[in-house]
Amino acid sequence: MKARILLADGFETVEALLTYDILKRSHRFDVALVSCNEDLNVVSSQGVRVQAEELLSSITVDSSDMLILPGGKKGVDNLHANKIVLNLILEYLKAGKDVHAICAAPSILGDLGVLDGLPYTCFPGFQRGEGVYQDVGAVETPHIITGRSMGFTMDFAKTIVSHYYGQEAVEAIRPGVEGLA
Repeated sequence: MKARILLADGFETVEALLTYDILKRSHRFDVALVSCNEDLNVVSSQGVRVQAEELLSSITVDSSDMLILPGGKKGVDNLHANKIVLNLILEYLKAGKDVHAICAAPSILGDLGVLDGLPYTCFPGFQRGEGVYQDVGAVETPHIITGRSMGFTMDFAKTIVSHYYGQEAVEAIRPGVEGLA
């Protein structure tokens, strides 16, 4: 299962890197960080410099099974302003592929109308569209998983692992992650 985490300057560090870490620990995902900049370097909202593994220009609907959008107000604003990102989201969903978003990033999905009629969560105040907001850590639908905030990143990442490989895959990473709830 190929997962690509889209990073724009201002992304929330924990939401991107903890999700990346948990998917890697499961040994079931080919996961990569994707820079939405012109080069591989991306700076988080906390000033952490990250070197991504791929450029957005290399991503097509055939290159992975899912997109993951971390939050971070500035990062989400930068993703939202990127027409390539918006088109990819729509192309992935049209092709029956998945798009997952956490914190402020579900607002992008709401603005695109893809949450209409669906339950979802996000950072309070970033509700958009005609979806059904849930005040919980993570919400799973057939093609979209949403997470509430940085404090719920573990729930979000575990929900992604469980969605594709079941609860036993989540249990398999428990010994390597002290306190995994």
